[in-house]
Amino acid sequence: MESSDNYNFSLFKPRNLHGRKNRNVIFSMLLIWAVAVFGFQFLLRGIQKPTPEKTLADFETLWPQAISKDLISTDYKTLLNSLIQVKGKNTVKPVDQKILNEAISCITFTVIPDSIKSFILDGISNINAMKERISEVKDQEFLDLKASILEAEKIISLKAAPYNGFADRSLEEKIFLGSLQEVYPGSLSDNSFVRLPEIMKLYLTHNQSVLTDTTFLGFPFHYFYTAVFLLILFVCLCIIYNILIEWRLRKEGIVE
Repeated sequence: MESSDNYNFSLFKPRNLHGRKNRNVIFSMLLIWAVAVFGFQFLLRGIQKPTPEKTLADFETLWPQAISKDLISTDYKTLLNSLIQVKGKNTVKPVDQKILNEAISCITFTVIPDSIKSFILDGISNINAMKERISEVKDQEFLDLKASILEAEKIISLKAAPYNGFADRSLEEKIFLGSLQEVYPGSLSDNSFVRLPEIMKLYLTHNQSVLTDTTFLGFPFHYFYTAVFLLILFVCLCIIYNILIEWRLRKEGIVE
């Protein structure tokens, strides 16, 4: 009677030549996969260099002037835009968002006339009150309240547009409206803004290299490699493994 042990296979302690060959193929595939995955990451880290965005240069040029001189005499629209660019990033920590909101509010309410300032502050208070109620209503009342919030935001946007330079219905405009606060420091020289240059540098500096700057098939090369090529490589390794095993089974006359 044929022993059932003839069909047993141990990856770490193969019992025959076929088992050892099978094990070697598996380990070779794993090694190729590991080198392709982790080797690329080490290469990426090894050749990357911190590269600041142009927005950071604009901010670092204007910030000393903004805290030491009259804000209106500086290019406050460019300064405001640089803050909005960072505020719109989804990686910004809540504590950093708070400082950005206060800086955006401080700049905005410093450069606009007092009459418009009072109008916008009242509008923000009204919007915040409506947003607190929105979770308590439903059906048509919810739709009406949502429409009222959008209408109030539109009015504020129109009033502030000449002073911030953001296009109507643009993403920057939406971020701007969501950043305005009723309570904010009275001056950009306030101690609460000491960390602002550090925050801007953190979120506007990125590690870049030829692997991130090169475009391949419409994708940054590092994205294409990790999201597309590695998936294709995995499928190809599986196919190659099956072809090699089938070839060895036929060569050794083993019937599955």
